Amino acid sequence: MSIYLRKLANGTLAGATEADQEALKRFKLGATLRCEIKQQRNYQFHRKFFALCQFAFDLWSEGNMPLFKGERVQPQFERFRHDLVILAGYYHPVVAINGEVRVEADSIAFSSMDEATFETCFSNVINVILGKVLPNKNLTEEKLRQVVDELLEFS
Repeated sequence: MSIYLRKLANGTLAGATEADQEALKRFKLGATLRCEIKQQRNYQFHRKFFALCQFAFDLWSEGNMPLFKGERVQPQFERFRHDLVILAGYYHPVVAINGEVRVEADSIAFSSMDEATFETCFSNVINVILGKVLPNKNLTEEKLRQVVDELLEFS
């Protein structure tokens, strides 16, 4: 079982959500439980990352996409997001059945990347967007961060 806890002012831990509180009711008062504690990464910052990627994707995908066998290739957000992470320097090599080595994006999941690494990744992704993906959109880092903050206010 995995639950989230909050530290209360009196120093005790309590279920963070109603579901977590219900799960704790399964145990008798005074029961000894073994827990592995990890501080949860900032969820709002995680949302901000996805808003940044979506904003960049929307601008990028407005451009002319290449043709493949006479058909216009449809841009795909997940591939785009993974490519941003790879270009930001967060990847690992994998080998295909045919022996080809390629890189895959590192996971940005809460359990895979700590907060400090995620913050650096976020900044590097901004640099990739400004320098390689949207260099002709007259965006600055400050403007890009401002736009993403405004997008989050409306979501």
